[in-house]
Amino acid sequence: MDLNVLIVGGGIHGVGLLHDLATRGLAGVHLVEQSTLAAGTSSRTTKLIHGGLRYLEHPGQWGLVREALSERALLLRLLPGIVQPIPFILPAFRQGRSAWLIRLGLALYDQLASGGGLPRSRRLTQGEIARLAPYFRRDQLDRGLRDVFLYYDAQMLDDVIVRLAARAASRLGATYAEQTRVEAITHVSEGYRVRLRSPNGAHEVTGRLVVNAAGAWANANLLRWNVRPRTVCLLNVGTHLVFSPDVVPAKPDDCAATLMQHADGRVVFFIPWDKKWMLGTTDSMLDGTPDRWDCPAADRVYLMEIAKQHLELHQPDRHILETFCGIRTIPLPDRAPAAGAGPVPSAWSQDPFASPFYRRLFKGDASSLSRESVLDESASGLFTIYGGKFTTYRALCKRLGDRIAQRLGHGGTSGTHDPRNWFLDELRRSEPHLFQSSAELRRNPC
Repeated sequence: MDLNVLIVGGGIHGVGLLHDLATRGLAGVHLVEQSTLAAGTSSRTTKLIHGGLRYLEHPGQWGLVREALSERALLLRLLPGIVQPIPFILPAFRQGRSAWLIRLGLALYDQLASGGGLPRSRRLTQGEIARLAPYFRRDQLDRGLRDVFLYYDAQMLDDVIVRLAARAASRLGATYAEQTRVEAITHVSEGYRVRLRSPNGAHEVTGRLVVNAAGAWANANLLRWNVRPRTVCLLNVGTHLVFSPDVVPAKPDDCAATLMQHADGRVVFFIPWDKKWMLGTTDSMLDGTPDRWDCPAADRVYLMEIAKQHLELHQPDRHILETFCGIRTIPLPDRAPAAGAGPVPSAWSQDPFASPFYRRLFKGDASSLSRESVLDESASGLFTIYGGKFTTYRALCKRLGDRIAQRLGHGGTSGTHDPRNWFLDELRRSEPHLFQSSAELRRNPC
């Protein structure tokens, strides 16, 4: 198979790029995924399409928030029912962030989202609080509450978006293969020769360009392909607990979500989702490797501590239906050790997660690190995607798609903003199962 572009990794960024390139009319675009589409972090998110209200505390991230809010508005229009508005309650307690600071942040959030189609934030009355958030502990509200505000963001079916983008791309001429891993990559005059292995055996393809969109495996891939990375990564775990509807005295469909603040300054979401309740997320360092790890026991304790402080919980341990964790890949500003200098030592290629290209420890608050992505040309014609937010995946893939189209001399422009390139009506009729979120993806190891 002779390709223009081979994409490695079937999460939202790999599939998003597949869709982007297909909408440009670029032929010879193929994606391989070692497991199942969306089997990694792309099915284990907090299920939000949002600007990231807490990022406004860091002025350097305001640009990311603006882009995310613009993408939120677009995805609400493109994927109705799959991405939908959700109201959020934001209480201002005496021991937390001040009410005036919260009002200022919400006003800025509204301004950055101007024209996005969602209602503006406002202060709530006591009656509205009781109706929208009856799950709050009354003693907490009576003792420590300054004010309560309402604002809007959006909620999604993350794995559904990945599958729909893949199927839309295939209708536009792109191809993809699951259960297919890269065994070796060799640079040749026309690009790269890649040996792939699937259940049907091994075979080779050639690609003018290769895109490494493997998330937590990105630097591991490069090291195994004898390419020294130029970006150091931090692998960060976000844990979520899913409860049955009866864990609080409120029906999920009738309520707003809320943000709760811990004593360490971090905020945790309590969200009605899929007729259940979801609590998350955390910022723990990965203990292990992406293919061999468990959700940290301390994360569950951390989340339950916050929930019990703020919520009217009824036997919460008995009501936990599911625990799932995603791995965030956060690119760090550190200079990569000896980037591009000589062959990769065998110790690094054999045990890449123990190499200096993955940071095992981080001093400070990992939640304060920027969620901006890095698009790096790790070697000539070999691009690597680091980090990013699900919310901004389409914009990131458009930027990389522009670079690829220019490199290949292809004049087509991205069409992922056009509803006609999603084929939703046709897919609902022909493949309705695509629109159902899969709990099995979250339960199974990557």
